[in-house]
Amino acid sequence: MEGDFLINDWLVQPQINTIEKEGQSWHLEPKVMQVLVYLAFHRDKVCSKDKLIEAVWRDTFVGDDALIRCISEIRYVFGDDARSPQIIQTIPKAGYRLIASVNMEADLEPAAIIHQNGSRTVLSGEVVLPPPNGKGSIAVLEEVTSLPPSEVVDHTLEEGLSSPLPALDGKKGPEAPNLTRFWAIVVAAIFVGLTLGFFVWHPLRTSAVQRFWSSVLSTPESAILCVADQNKYTFITLRDAADPSRQVVLNDTLSTVVIDDLDAIVRVASAIQAQGKNYILKGHEATNLSELRSGPGIYVGAFDNAWTLRLTKPLRYHFANDGQMTQFQIVDSNHPSNTPWAIDRTQQLETDNYKDYAIAARFTDGMTGRPAVIVAGIGRGGTIAAGEFLTKSEHLAPLLDAMRSAGNKTNFEVVLSTQIIDGHPGTPKVEASYFW
Repeated sequence: MEGDFLINDWLVQPQINTIEKEGQSWHLEPKVMQVLVYLAFHRDKVCSKDKLIEAVWRDTFVGDDALIRCISEIRYVFGDDARSPQIIQTIPKAGYRLIASVNMEADLEPAAIIHQNGSRTVLSGEVVLPPPNGKGSIAVLEEVTSLPPSEVVDHTLEEGLSSPLPALDGKKGPEAPNLTRFWAIVVAAIFVGLTLGFFVWHPLRTSAVQRFWSSVLSTPESAILCVADQNKYTFITLRDAADPSRQVVLNDTLSTVVIDDLDAIVRVASAIQAQGKNYILKGHEATNLSELRSGPGIYVGAFDNAWTLRLTKPLRYHFANDGQMTQFQIVDSNHPSNTPWAIDRTQQLETDNYKDYAIAARFTDGMTGRPAVIVAGIGRGGTIAAGEFLTKSEHLAPLLDAMRSAGNKTNFEVVLSTQIIDGHPGTPKVEASYFW
């Protein structure tokens, strides 16, 4: 599809990866636009994930997350809600279906010709839209006007094609165009247009990850990545370069980071560094309030990070534990007696199969006066899940949609859960959320 078309009252312009409405325009990434065009061209049909991935990422290996991110971006731009969709409907275990009205009139020249009882009839103002199978189809938009054969003017799909469309009565019209060749030309034109658009047009829209981290990215100062560091050790075991099997214990002073926390640290650091943001990595014990006031703060880890506990204590959802340090919870200040988000440490250590919970939050902290992001689980798997949640568009896009629906709130806090199986966390799921 080379020209413009309408989805409801939105003007879609594939050649420049832009949609417009009421004088405002939004720029889509090329792959996002290709997904939208494919769904629009197959309006009201269920398009499987496999077909969409094959059509948009041909000869490129990608997972479902790339497609999910594109669908989330489309929904965000159109203001669509996945729970009560008006644009794209998710069909569980089947794929996606575009359910909005689509008007291709802007894409093709009007009018088509058919034969009826030996004379031709012009359908005034029609749009002829050949589907992918190459067969012509007619959509009547205005009144039908009958003309004698001598007064009929042939019309074609595109300027530059001089042959009329094949007759719809099954008879071959004179010099019927080769629709396979026509669509090959259209596909080539789309590819060239999208390639040029990628290099020429700077994106006006940003990904959900960029939008989420905007409060951190927009400050000139380096971000403080405040992580949980464990007890300091006074020795280190090193290997002999000449004989690596020989180990020597030497005196030293070390601080350690839990490897599961490192997973979240790497994810977050990569996400902000990819946007050109510098950061300073600091252990929580070596971090003071003056440093945290100098730039935006990102706090990884919960019960092993004193700053996380300090900053989350005034929030609606915060961490708590019993005196024996055997029961750990996330508490809702509005319902303090109800604590469904809890971990029994005995079960955690004995089985390594349990449900973990985490807090992911973004807000302006009253103590430091700076943007703060919390990435903290009760157990180690919860922190991994929180790091994944805050660095993937498929998780963040629905959250940002909900924040916008709540009145364009800027601060949020969510409680996440994840199933731990043999010590490995599953997908993060939102248990509760609060915006302010």
